[in-house]
Amino acid sequence: MDVKPAPSVIELDAFLPYQITRLADQIARRTAAIAKRHDGLNLSQWRVLAAVAERPGRTANEVVAVTPMDKGIVSRAVKSLIEMNLISRKASKKDGRISRLFLTVKGRRSYDAMAAEIRGVDETLRAPLSQQEYAHLQDMLQKLILQT
Repeated sequence: MDVKPAPSVIELDAFLPYQITRLADQIARRTAAIAKRHDGLNLSQWRVLAAVAERPGRTANEVVAVTPMDKGIVSRAVKSLIEMNLISRKASKKDGRISRLFLTVKGRRSYDAMAAEIRGVDETLRAPLSQQEYAHLQDMLQKLILQT
C-alpha cells in the first residue's frame, strides 16, 4: 500500500530547486573529474581558469561576479594557480592597486586540453534536446537566474 506524504512534505523529485541542484552537482562532478585528470585541479581552480580564459585581464572580483564562488575561494584558487604557473597577476596600468589575471602559456595549454573535454559534457547535456528545445531552455534559465 502506497502511503502519500503529508501535504507539507516537499517531494524532491518534483521540487525545482532540488532538481536544479542535482543536475548542477552531476555537471560539477563530471567537470571536476576532467580538471583533476589534467592538472590535478579542483573545481574552483577550473572555474577561475575558465573565467580568465574567457576574458583575459579579469580581476579576482570580476571572477567572483561571474562564478558561483565567494572571495575567499577565488583568492585561494588564484593563489594556487599562480603557484602552478597557470595564471599570472599583473598590476593594472590605470590603477596599480588592481591586479589583472592572465593565463600563462602553460595555463593556455592546460585550459585548451581541459576545455575540449568539458565541451563534451555540454554536448552530452544538449544531445537529447532539439535546437529549439535548447534555445527555449536557455531562455527559461535566464528568466530564473534573473528572478533569483
